[in-house]
Amino acid sequence: MVEVGKLNTLPVSRSSDFGLFLDGGQLGEILLPKRYVSKTLKPGDQVRVFVFLDSEDRLTATTDKPKAQVGEFELLRVKEVTGIGAFLDWGLPKDLFVPFREQRIKMHQGESYLVYIYYDRASGRIVGSSKLDKYLESSRRFYKSGEEVDLMVWQKTDLGYKAIINNERWGMVFFNEIFQNLERGQR
Repeated sequence: MVEVGKLNTLPVSRSSDFGLFLDGGQLGEILLPKRYVSKTLKPGDQVRVFVFLDSEDRLTATTDKPKAQVGEFELLRVKEVTGIGAFLDWGLPKDLFVPFREQRIKMHQGESYLVYIYYDRASGRIVGSSKLDKYLESSRRFYKSGEEVDLMVWQKTDLGYKAIINNERWGMVFFNEIFQNLERGQR
């Protein structure tokens, strides 16, 4: 099953002047534009692509990898602020939209913000939110000493650095546990 906003491995169903059409199952054919097609790809081959909605809200595939996928947090820079929200650079030709209602604080062009990327079923679009708490689990979990976790550093506090642990909850890395310089957005 194709997941919009994520990397998928899809079969090439046919070629056209515009590129290749990939079999998107229940979602139908998905265009992989010519600029992303390698000369060796042909119908029947499998290709790893990121599936998103283009500027005309059509399902489209790219071999480019975004900085983050749906269901992930990432520190992204604002390219533009308009009357409807902010547009952030996430490594794809179509910028990530963060509507005003999903901004914890007003976003400004050139600044970077930690956002959660999700698929908005109501609009059928991939969007971002800087209102992070609603996407993080609130229950406490204790980790064993030496247990490996994935961290994304968020902000410095009086005790250490607040971070997102395993892409699911807030945590703290205390100053006495830090043995290198940490930067916001660092993993």
